Amino acid sequence: MNKVYPAIFELDPVGYGIYFPDIEGAVTQGATIPEGLTMAADALGIMLADLIASEEALPEPTPINEIEYDKETQFVTLVAVNLVDYLKEAKLDKKNVSIPHWLNVRAEKAGVNFSKT
Repeated sequence: MNKVYPAIFELDPVGYGIYFPDIEGAVTQGATIPEGLTMAADALGIMLADLIASEEALPEPTPINEIEYDKETQFVTLVAVNLVDYLKEAKLDKKNVSIPHWLNVRAEKAGVNFSKT
């Protein structure tokens, strides 16, 4: 599940401070623009996954041309993230299931270890 949100990069003494106007708490920094893009995608993924885990609705991204920013020290760009990378680390719930006997016999013959699957 890919999501794209606008991010504001702000020049600071050590590189760039980066924040997402639509996602409260999604902030990071990078020494260079490429590093900042990587860090921004990670911050965005973490915050969106947290919203999903908390069963909160994801905010609608503001269109990039509607973002207000200081043209002297900032620029706006879009940052994309694949949430599958962040949601797979979510807590797993263990469930016991019943399967047909014939399937169990075939799986045991094939060496399937149900504890590892």
